[in-house]
Amino acid sequence: MLYCAIIGDMVRSRQITDRQFVQRQFLAMAAEASRLYAPAIESPFTVTIGDEFQVLLKTIDSAPQIVEHVVQTMKPVELVFGLGIGTIHTDINPRLAIGMDGPAFHLAREALTQAKKKKPKIVYRSDAAAIDMVNSLNCFIETCEERRTKRQQAVLQYLQQGYTQAAIAGQLGIRQQSVHDIINAAYVPEIKQAKQAIARYLASIQQTGQLVSRSQ
Repeated sequence: MLYCAIIGDMVRSRQITDRQFVQRQFLAMAAEASRLYAPAIESPFTVTIGDEFQVLLKTIDSAPQIVEHVVQTMKPVELVFGLGIGTIHTDINPRLAIGMDGPAFHLAREALTQAKKKKPKIVYRSDAAAIDMVNSLNCFIETCEERRTKRQQAVLQYLQQGYTQAAIAGQLGIRQQSVHDIINAAYVPEIKQAKQAIARYLASIQQTGQLVSRSQ
């Protein structure tokens, strides 16, 4: 059976002013995510060292949504993620995501090392033939999001809260067409398509239950 191991790590955690508060936030995030995504999780979020967590998923295509939840919950704290898709060679620990071994965790650790060095901040590793496509799409998404203006960020924040374009226009005192243009200029449709492509590919790995080697 294939699993997805996720290792997340805070960026420049030693430079955080109120580390005690962030640590509490980190622990609360781990507990909440384990509860919210329980059906997808084989071994729950576990803070392994002060600034790092691990989790093992049995539903591979849930990984992007879970990573997004962590990113949004921990803002403005920045994290990097390594995700490894593969098998587990030891018994599964259903209480803590520690004490297990196998390619999934090895690949996740390799991916995290890469994420710490350069873009993207979310890196996947596996023997799957098209995994580089996933990382390229993540790099595209990250670059688009980094280039957003403050006005674009404000509009998208309202959008995420469930506001309609008309309601956002009213809040900001601009025309609805302007809101529409701002959304398009922020590459929202393109990012949505990229995320859907990633989810579809991960789902295909889950459905086949096996990886297609790069060498094939």
